[in-house]
Amino acid sequence: MRIATFNAQNIFSRPWAMSHDNHSVGQPVLDDMAELSSLFKKQTYTATVKARIETLVDKYQLLNRSLDPAQRQLILREVRGRLWIDRQNGDRDWVATGSNDFLAWLELATVAIDDRAIDNTARVIAAVDADIQLLNEIENRSTLQRFHDDVYLQMDTVDGAAADPQAYLHLLLMDGNDARGIDVALMSRVPVSGMRSHIERLRAPGKPLFARDCAMFVFDMPDGERMVMLGNHFSSKGSDVSGKRRREQSEEVARLVNEALAWTPYVCVCGDLNEPPSDGHMPQLLNHPQLKDVMSMPQYTDPFPGTYKTAGKAGGSDSTKLAYILLSTALQAKVQAVGIERRGYVSTKWEPFSEITDQLNSGPPADRTREKERVQASDHYCLWVDLNF
Repeated sequence: MRIATFNAQNIFSRPWAMSHDNHSVGQPVLDDMAELSSLFKKQTYTATVKARIETLVDKYQLLNRSLDPAQRQLILREVRGRLWIDRQNGDRDWVATGSNDFLAWLELATVAIDDRAIDNTARVIAAVDADIQLLNEIENRSTLQRFHDDVYLQMDTVDGAAADPQAYLHLLLMDGNDARGIDVALMSRVPVSGMRSHIERLRAPGKPLFARDCAMFVFDMPDGERMVMLGNHFSSKGSDVSGKRRREQSEEVARLVNEALAWTPYVCVCGDLNEPPSDGHMPQLLNHPQLKDVMSMPQYTDPFPGTYKTAGKAGGSDSTKLAYILLSTALQAKVQAVGIERRGYVSTKWEPFSEITDQLNSGPPADRTREKERVQASDHYCLWVDLNF
């Protein structure tokens, strides 16, 4: 039986602010969105608050009805009231005095993902052919179903060879805390007997602990036991520079592992934890006495230590390792092989799928770079482990 985890980075559309290799491009938009959302909730709009609201609304042209949607980074959804009245002479007369007068929320504008990239995401999943596939950054369940039926099952070749993708009977996703449509999802051929969300775990009043979710799935295994999978996508370094939230998230997951171990020996933690082991912010989880990372086991023979972008140097540091599959002691004894599928990402360190190579143009380097970003599946890789039951 194969278990895999893969950050697919959305499958049909992706927020504009998250569509850049460099976090410094999109992070200011996310920061401005959070600030403006907070300002809208103020009970009283003081002169200082009004000035800052005007600055941010104008910056993103949120009230410009004629702006082409393709040029937007943020979208303002107005429900009740209005902020101000614009006069022909350029003056503004404020109408709203506080949150009681104005109700609205902000959304991130999205951009469509190139259909070749969607195909290559499906190629990664088909090449791995996991029985249980955890996915990060999936828009919603209906989108996952459409991707499975209309893209994955229609895949005709993988690396030039004829493909015969096998259907997944269970396609599951619970809405998480992130409004950007980057949820934790599951595709499984193994019967699922239960699922639970942990989105309501709080680190402070009104502040969710998990940036997305710690999604719990329970499987009926071939030997009659049940297995608990805790699927995660921890806070990124862009939003959690100090690592404090990742530490809190890992501590809670470690506690959930202990709860699960009280009723089954089969426990698996997987997903994008957004931090390499060497950063040291997740000791309670990564050093849990009952858990082991499959990439630290002798069955992992891949030369590269990373699961993201450059994958690091062979035998070098783990600075690009973000994906994990952590297995309990009873599952560790069943490990047959561990591997990672990197061919959906273009690199000189390995040969990408032949379909990707065929899709790359032969123009100037700048054009080839843009084309690479448009056609590759994700800049994360799919990590997998084979277990013998």
